[in-house]
Amino acid sequence: MTVAFDYEVTLATPAGLRVLTAQAEREVALMAESVLRRHGGHSPGIGFTVAGRDPGALRRIASYLVDVSSELDWEWSGNTPSSHRGMFLFP
Repeated sequence: MTVAFDYEVTLATPAGLRVLTAQAEREVALMAESVLRRHGGHSPGIGFTVAGRDPGALRRIASYLVDVSSELDWEWSGNTPSSHRGMFLFP
């Protein structure tokens, strides 16, 4: 029996590649978030790709994972995103 999936997120972590697949956009996004959180302060070193058929969903998943990574970076630097207001320009 072959199980089909609609979404795939591949994360390049310090421990190696993690390939996550799911039929639901939310499911794959939450699994990827879990992997990012497990690696804590090392999230800047984690790259990811998102694959699937729905371009809108792929943008939403990628945007969500970028936000999670940013949140983790702030937490590990001793700050929280809510304590900073305004526009930030990153080099």
